[in-house]
Amino acid sequence: MSVAKAPVATVTQAVEALVRKTIALSDDDMGREWKWGVYDEEGLRFALLMAHHELRDLAVRLAAAREREPAQAARILAQYHQAYRDLSGLLASVRTDDLDRVSAEGEWPVREVCKHMLGAEYGFLAVTRLGLERALARNASEPSDEEWNAFRAPIAVDRDKATASIATADIEGIRNAFAEIHIRVLRELRDITDDQIEAPAWFWDGAMPLRFRLHRFEEHLRQHTIQLDKTLLGIGRPPTEAHRLVRNIYNALADVEMEGGMADLRATLARTIAERAAAV
Repeated sequence: MSVAKAPVATVTQAVEALVRKTIALSDDDMGREWKWGVYDEEGLRFALLMAHHELRDLAVRLAAAREREPAQAARILAQYHQAYRDLSGLLASVRTDDLDRVSAEGEWPVREVCKHMLGAEYGFLAVTRLGLERALARNASEPSDEEWNAFRAPIAVDRDKATASIATADIEGIRNAFAEIHIRVLRELRDITDDQIEAPAWFWDGAMPLRFRLHRFEEHLRQHTIQLDKTLLGIGRPPTEAHRLVRNIYNALADVEMEGGMADLRATLARTIAERAAAV
């Protein structure tokens, strides 16, 4: 049977298409017949394993082709992006019906955990941005309460709007809310230089270098992604084989997304994964 040729997509779009086609498949489905060249005994799971393999290889090629090494802040943000994509993989397996189920009395449901995580993203952005602005002005003194409140006000408005939307959002809305703030963090903090990274940024814990503030984005996401893992287990939604494979794919995608260049190789892999998604 011939398969219609998939439209050209970005690597990210192709991965999303593959995830949509496979995330709900059962462990039994993973054993369905699927062939790739001489590999004909692994079943459908090999479609996902090969996507992971190919993304890993592309990431290595992209890194090897860099014209210059990234600054330390860019490296830290790449680590943060890994955490974000791990969260993406977990949220891909969550159903809207899961959002408000409680694993035990006193525990947060998925929706509440996501609301907390999202609010922290905006809070960390405000702290780090103000630290960067003061570094650019060569001002290492502690900001006054008035300065802090004035600077954070517009970001707080955006935070409140985003977290309020979580109260009634479906899982797609929650994923979109995380994507919006994540892209904003990468865009607004990516140009921190090695000369600026030790500059102080003030918060409730006092003055910490921008380096520390940047790392907090990742660590907070990872802390509460583990909480989400435990919550899903507690409500009877343990990960399937497809969930685990998809999460691996998102983690591999992260490295590709944080590198530039090699448009031809990207297009080739995007086409390969998109066609595979169409054939599943």
